[in-house]
Amino acid sequence: MPEGLTDEGGKVLEVFLPKELVDIGVAPDLQRFFDAMIYKLRRNAHKGHWDHLSLDTAFADLGGEVEELTGAIASGSTAEILMEAADVANEAMICANIALAGKGL
Repeated sequence: MPEGLTDEGGKVLEVFLPKELVDIGVAPDLQRFFDAMIYKLRRNAHKGHWDHLSLDTAFADLGGEVEELTGAIASGSTAEILMEAADVANEAMICANIALAGKGL
């Protein structure tokens, strides 16, 4: 694993996929995207948890990630698009969790 990272002490998540989604074949797409999201969260783990962020700050960060995704799309690099899309999804997840915690509303 790059950068001296290991899988020691990790946790396996299990996600239920309804038959309708299995039937249309999205499982591999979701797995690839989830893997990218986890990879990007792991790369940024040094920043810590987002419980110290306000919703306004997280939402501003989301806008920055969307701009980076826009640049990746313009570049045409599929790897960069995947990584930046994962950053957008992660930042959206952070916004949702801050809101669910009742912060910043």
